[in-house]
Amino acid sequence: MLLLIFQAGGQTYGLDTRNIIEVAPYPVCMALPHAPAYVAGLATWRGRTVPVIDLPALIAGTPARPLLSTRLLVVEYATPDGRSHPLGLVAEKAVETIAFEETRREPQKVKIPDAPYLNGTAEHAGRLIQRLALDELLPASVRALLFPESEAA
Repeated sequence: MLLLIFQAGGQTYGLDTRNIIEVAPYPVCMALPHAPAYVAGLATWRGRTVPVIDLPALIAGTPARPLLSTRLLVVEYATPDGRSHPLGLVAEKAVETIAFEETRREPQKVKIPDAPYLNGTAEHAGRLIQRLALDELLPASVRALLFPESEAA
């Protein structure tokens, strides 16, 4: 397995690259009023409008900084009804991938109810990497906001 490594709140996180469609430059987003603070808004990607989640804001409560290494990760996000949608994830320092054996993943030892997307840890080159579960990233209320056609089904 290949993990894309990024930073949030000074900590290291990894996302399975099998779900990533494209890594693109930091986007300009149109804000969505009254959405949770970690919903960066809507961005244009390859002629399509995609909702964008700010991972540092979601994980650490601080919006992503527009660094040269801040990227838009366009992922294929599956909703519970089985539909798949492009979803943008803004990530800081998203410039590294590591090969990782799934058998080396440690299960999540601490369960945080507000962070069900935390999915175990991995150790690589002396760094502890917190893995994210894409399918657990958005609560039902945010899925309904960003993908209303899927939630209505």
